[in-house]
Parts: sequence; structure tokens; C-alpha cells
Amino acid sequence: MITFLTIALFSTASAATIADAETARVAYSNCLVEYTTANLDEKTSTSAFKKAAKTACSDERNGMIATVKKDEMGYGSSESEATSYATEEADNVLFAYTDGYAGYVNSNTKPVKEE
Repeated sequence: MITFLTIALFSTASAATIADAETARVAYSNCLVEYTTANLDEKTSTSAFKKAAKTACSDERNGMIATVKKDEMGYGSSESEATSYATEEADNVLFAYTDGYAGYVNSNTKPVKEE
């Protein structure tokens, strides 16, 4: 019975940290949607957007990195490994917008926020 409760508690804790990491990722992504949309409205060049986007939404980016890092350390990763992984995950979110910006310009479309 105790083993079952321990497993259930661990599973609940893991689900909570995964949900926190996903919430942080969505917050960063949605901030980048707003930033990208504003730049599309201003007709910012692709190269200028790519350069400036690196510093956009820094609070949300840092929040995502911290949350993912905490999650990874909970799974036994070292601090260095967790930091590297979390930064890579945040970089992937940013890349989706910097890489897709020219496509939005060419198609006259805009990104959409996640719910």
C-alpha cells in the first residue's frame, strides 16, 4: 500500500512539474507571438527581426528556462545538464519564430497564440 501511494505521489509531482514547464513554454511562445505580430505590423526586415528577437520576452524566456531546469533536475539531471537542456528548449521556441518570420512576411499571415 505504501509503495502504491509513493508511486501515485511521485506521478502527481511529475505531472505538476511537466504542466508547469508547459505553462512556461506557452507563456514564452505567446509573448513571441505578440512580438512577432508587432514587428510584422511595423514591416521590420527579416534580418532586423532575427537580431532583435534574441532579446525579446526575456522574463518569459528566463521563466521557461528556470522551470524546465527545475523539472530536469527533478529527473536526476545535473545542474549543468539541466541548464543546457532548458536553454536549448527555449532556443527552439525562439527559432520557430525567427525561422518562420520570412514566411509570415511572404504570405501576409501572422502567428496565433496558444491557449
